[in-house]
Amino acid sequence: MIALVLTAALLAGSPASAAEQPELQCNLGPASERVGGNDWIVYGCADGKSVVVVAGAPNPAAPFVFILTPVGGQIELHGEGNGAKSATKPAYDQLSAMSVEDLAALYRKASSAAGR
Repeated sequence: MIALVLTAALLAGSPASAAEQPELQCNLGPASERVGGNDWIVYGCADGKSVVVVAGAPNPAAPFVFILTPVGGQIELHGEGNGAKSATKPAYDQLSAMSVEDLAALYRKASSAAGR
C-alpha cells in the first residue's frame, strides 16, 4: 500500500512553513474511482474528511495527485504533477464541482476499501 504523507500547509494553502503545520496521513484505502474519464486511486486521510486522488498507470494523467479537503462548507482542491493536461483538466473539472457531501462519500469509499 502506498502511504501518503501530506502537510496541512498544502491543504490550507497557508504561507506558514511546513514545519509549523501537522502532517496529514492519507493511507486509508485504496479505492478506485472514475474521474474525468479515467481511473484514479483514492486514499482517505487521518483527519476523517480529506482525500488524496492519485493517477496511477495506465492513467495518462500520471504522475499527478489531487488533494481535497472541506473548509468552511466548501472544498479546497489542489493538484500537483506532470501528467497530460488532457487527462488532468477533466478530472479537475469534475472534482472542483464536488460538494462537501460528495467529498464525504468519496472519503467513506476509501475508508470502506481499507476495511474501516
